[in-house]
Amino acid sequence: MKFGEWYDRWWEARVVEPHTQRGDASCIRTHISPYWSDWEVRAISRLDAQSWVRKLVVDKKGASAIRRAYNLMSSIMRAAVDENLISVTPCRRIDLPREAVKPPQWFTVEEAQAILDELEEPWQTMALLAFYTGLRWGELAGLHGHRIDWRRGRLFVVEVNTKSGIKEYPKSSKSRREVPIPEHVLDAPARHMRGRDRAGVVFTTVTKGRSGRLLDDGNWRTQTWWPAVKRAHYTEPDGTNRPVPHYPPHSMRHTCASWLVQKGVSLYEVQHLLGHESYQTTQRYAHLAPDAHQAVLGAWQRLDSQLIVPEGANSSPATDARRR
Repeated sequence: MKFGEWYDRWWEARVVEPHTQRGDASCIRTHISPYWSDWEVRAISRLDAQSWVRKLVVDKKGASAIRRAYNLMSSIMRAAVDENLISVTPCRRIDLPREAVKPPQWFTVEEAQAILDELEEPWQTMALLAFYTGLRWGELAGLHGHRIDWRRGRLFVVEVNTKSGIKEYPKSSKSRREVPIPEHVLDAPARHMRGRDRAGVVFTTVTKGRSGRLLDDGNWRTQTWWPAVKRAHYTEPDGTNRPVPHYPPHSMRHTCASWLVQKGVSLYEVQHLLGHESYQTTQRYAHLAPDAHQAVLGAWQRLDSQLIVPEGANSSPATDARRR
């Protein structure tokens, strides 16, 4: 059986969300089908799979794109094993390019306040909740009023707003969680929900003639977030007026985690607050902990004796040059 024929059967039987299907279709069309379609499934070896990955690297495809393509290829070949087309998948022990781990982008308190000042209601309230709860945008846009415990100052993440509408389950088992809300933050959504159906979605469209609809991520970014960020400026302690960094809405989630870690909240607690499936995801904030380097510095200070370079010691030509 040709790979192209097997892929068609696999694709028709697959059960995934529509937005996932669209992204996967683009990846397969670009990186997988052109290379593998005419191969016999049983003729593909582990080295052939490695050579394909190598070609993608040489063609300067991004590491994330290569990994997504490989994961899809691996799923296709595992299904071939399950159907007894082949005895073992060729997608095993494959060397993949490393993805560069970018440090999380987060706002200072002054920058966050500058953004809030440029937003109109109800988006001020929505952003305020994001900064203090770390909810994903879809979780905020899918939040229902009855999921807020107004007396205890808690909200429960259950529904999420997706491209396919509201879902009653989050992206992973750990995403369904309870999140505390500071009292002064709770006042804003309480005012926003006054006179509204507490069982309904908290944040919906407000455009005249189209109000009450579910929010769209792309539209909200374009029409609400980016204009506010572009207008937002804050003042440095020395009086310098600066623009706010051009960070996306997801940076509000990073900001929440960064502020908490800097104030001594453990990474374990932050992991559960944000609903991270993996602890490694939360470790991106470890360098912000106030005692992140204290163990190392303390160890140096506890040495019985210290290395020193006496003033006026023999110097090298390079040292002399620096002194001049």
